[in-house]
Amino acid sequence: MKQQRTESWRGTVNPSWRIAIVHSSYYKKEMAQLQESARKGLLEAGILSKNIIEREAAGSFEIPLIGDALASEKKVDALIGLGIIVEGETHHAELLAQQAARGMMDVQLRYQIPFAFEVLYVNDLQSARARLHRGTEAARAVLHSLAQLKSLRS
Repeated sequence: MKQQRTESWRGTVNPSWRIAIVHSSYYKKEMAQLQESARKGLLEAGILSKNIIEREAAGSFEIPLIGDALASEKKVDALIGLGIIVEGETHHAELLAQQAARGMMDVQLRYQIPFAFEVLYVNDLQSARARLHRGTEAARAVLHSLAQLKSLRS
């Protein structure tokens, strides 16, 4: 049975929150759908279109670098990292996925802003295609975290 998450944060969304979607340049067609699902999730929650920033990273490994630059310049209130890493014959892909996750967590903790991790680490591209709606989940995660941080800081 699938559990449903409560969305008590919905009433506390500030339309002026600035949220960046940092995405990998690999698998352009699939990334466009993943980005669109994140953008749609933000817009449906009430974030203003002008406050959604999109930046491309060379690959998933570089997502934390671009996110760090945006956070250090105080240009965003939250970040969403989107990527697709497909496992090959070596463990290189696993290392990339682990370090992307670690880097995004480091940025999140260093700047005390949410950085949603939606880097799909899959065995094949078909598996990624089945998960292209996950950008919406990333949008919900950053909005929930922003609402919680607002509550804790007030």
